[in-house]
Amino acid sequence: MKIMHDHLKTKTKNGFCWRRRGLLFCLFVSLTVLVLEGVDNRYTVGHRSAMDVVFALMWAVLALDSGIRLFRVTREKGFSCYWKFNKADFLYLILSSAALTAAFLLPAYAWCRWILLLKMPRVLSGYNDENVFQIIAKSAALILTAVFVVPMLNVVATALSAPGQIVNVLPKRFDLFSVRFALADIQFLKSFGYSLFIVAVGTTLFLLIMATAAYPLSKPDLPGKKWIMLFYMFTMYFTGGMATDIVLMDSLGLMNTIWALILPSVVSIYYMLLIKSSYESLPSELEEAAKIDGASQIYVFTKIVLPLSKPILATTASFMVVGLWNNYMNSVMYITYNQEIYPVQMYIRNFMARNPFDVAMDNPALLSYWDNLEMAYLALAILPIICAYPLLFRFFKNGVTAGAVKG
Repeated sequence: MKIMHDHLKTKTKNGFCWRRRGLLFCLFVSLTVLVLEGVDNRYTVGHRSAMDVVFALMWAVLALDSGIRLFRVTREKGFSCYWKFNKADFLYLILSSAALTAAFLLPAYAWCRWILLLKMPRVLSGYNDENVFQIIAKSAALILTAVFVVPMLNVVATALSAPGQIVNVLPKRFDLFSVRFALADIQFLKSFGYSLFIVAVGTTLFLLIMATAAYPLSKPDLPGKKWIMLFYMFTMYFTGGMATDIVLMDSLGLMNTIWALILPSVVSIYYMLLIKSSYESLPSELEEAAKIDGASQIYVFTKIVLPLSKPILATTASFMVVGLWNNYMNSVMYITYNQEIYPVQMYIRNFMARNPFDVAMDNPALLSYWDNLEMAYLALAILPIICAYPLLFRFFKNGVTAGAVKG
């Protein structure tokens, strides 16, 4: 008898587990349909009927669950008890039926289907707090990933497609004309090389200056530390503006040179403070032990402090790489006539600003490929960052929080 009771209990538990998973799946699919139709309206028009059918099926499952619960609790404990603990679920059952009917009859009222959110408390209530948090966190991560990845895939797909195609995330009528044209553009390749030089030199100088400047500031016995920090903080919050930067570059003779695109960006007080906090979190006993053994201050810094600070150095360096690669404002401010040294972002900006008819005078085929050409340039410009990101990703987990808490 006990074995049969345990078997029934296990079977009931498994049934509840599959039921709540099924409801969560239906809720997630329904929200996905609504998000896709709202964000990607242009590319989902051809699939709108199928998406409406999927939404209706998911709604039927969720509504059936609400109806069964209403019938069971009302029969056992009365409607007042059901209403006391299930207001949102009851409102969902009533309002969602009206919203779905209105959405199908009057497409302008499709937004009413967001009443689906009233079902969320009931679906998530079957999980404990930790599981709910994990579900919400992972769902948010998937949505954010899609928000960032889908536009990038659209750029690549458009660059690899024939002209006149409505492209989403996959190429249509595969065509390499746009990519080959961009790779044959000598000035684009030169600007690409200049950008690589700016990033390599700028990041190296940034690490050298910021890592060195942060080290003495991490020492509590530094003479005048309070005033030095006050000076740094003041310059971080208050600047002279672009006009003073231009005057400074001109007075230093750096206007229209490659160094004007590098030097203004290699100092960041914010990143220096992050590195300083990371240094302060290192055990002081390590340095004391090294000094007892006769190690010099430079040896301690280069052989002990820097290797232990790799996560924060790699993280700040990755932010600097992205900033230098995407920075075109320095070109606008400091390059007035020497367009030969424009970085790739500035070159693409100027290319997109050109009149397609002027560009296509020598090659009429370019006119039909214009949108594809723009996407080809953009796809090639983001390629180095995509390749570099996996190499630095392993440092992010420790590096973003390094130095955030001391003690």
